[in-house]
Amino acid sequence: MRHLLVVIACILVVSSNADAQVRFRVAAGLSTDWITSDNPAVYRLASSQNTSPDETYGGAFDGAQMGWGLRGYIDLDKQKKFRIPVGFDYFMYKGAQSIVGETYSIRVTHENNLAAGLAGFEWSFVEFPWAFARAYVGAEARLLFVGENTITRDSKTLVADTILQRVEVFNGKSSATRLGAMARLGIEGEIYYPVFVNTSVGWGAMNLLGRDTRSTANGGRGELLTPVSQNETGEGMLYHLNFTFMVQVRL
Repeated sequence: MRHLLVVIACILVVSSNADAQVRFRVAAGLSTDWITSDNPAVYRLASSQNTSPDETYGGAFDGAQMGWGLRGYIDLDKQKKFRIPVGFDYFMYKGAQSIVGETYSIRVTHENNLAAGLAGFEWSFVEFPWAFARAYVGAEARLLFVGENTITRDSKTLVADTILQRVEVFNGKSSATRLGAMARLGIEGEIYYPVFVNTSVGWGAMNLLGRDTRSTANGGRGELLTPVSQNETGEGMLYHLNFTFMVQVRL
């Protein structure tokens, strides 16, 4: 209780400084994610020549993945050059692959939802008065939750002029939690006070801490975003690029 009272007192002191100019902002909008590592998570689910029992399966998460973000900002000075961002991102990862033959077709879809909570520090290093805009850089810690993935296998086979269809849905890997970090560069511009547009790009690692370095042969989970735990070495570092485009309101 004593420590809690000290924290509250510090917050009150900071808030009372700078002539009570500390302000708050909220923002919401688009937040997309893109894996930049050379990692099996971006490879094809399976090769059409996949006949070896030792071959691993890719995640098919190649390219930008759709998502949404929510942010809150605490200004630390009356010039609004320094602020603390806190927020939440939700990504809907989806990849697919189709294999077609003369009498059959197979389509496999791999889906996974990722949620990340973040907190960090940002510095507005340049202002453009003629455009009512400013640029900023920042760094943030990110707590990532990877949900249980879903694999859907839709197969169609032609037998005696009849198409037989079979749909299978199963989960390949269990959920996981990782701690990552990201550096960010962005710009925000005023539309009509107190409404702003805030767009940024960030790059970092999803799994700096908490990786399972065991191979799947030794009971490990394998790579973070591949579909199944099969013939994989320990979990590798997964780097990613995050782009945001949000509408921001100053309170």
